[in-house]
This record gives sequence, structure tokens and C-alpha cells, in this order.
Amino acid sequence: MSTATASCGTYRRPSMLESAAAGIGTSLVSWAERRRYIPPADLAMQRAALTRRQELGNLRQDAMGAAHSGLEPRP
Repeated sequence: MSTATASCGTYRRPSMLESAAAGIGTSLVSWAERRRYIPPADLAMQRAALTRRQELGNLRQDAMGAAHSGLEPRP
């Protein structure tokens, strides 16, 4: 058992309400990111922003999955 796990106690699965709140929060952040203004003059900027948003979405999903998996964090 790592010191991080030992200091936090045992793992507790999130409640349905906590899971729903995390999902709603993630959806709101994604929605806000999609609404941000991107200047139409530079198509390359738009493509790069879209790629960053997709990568951030993937990282966010990975982080949420890891947070709720009960696995110990990597060093």
C-alpha cells in the first residue's frame, strides 16, 4: 500500500450522485470549450484547437476513469 493510499484510507466507490455530477461537470467543460471563439481567418489554428480539445477530452476521460478505478496512482 502506498503512502498516498494509506493517508487517504480505503477506497470508496463514488455514489450515483457523485458520478452523475462528475459527468455533468465534464460535459459542461466540453460544451464551454466548444463555444469559445476561434478566429475564422486561420484554418490551421482551428484544426490545432480542435485537436487540442479532443486530446484534452481523452485525457479528462482517462483521469476520471483512473480516479474511479480504485487503482493506486503511478509514481
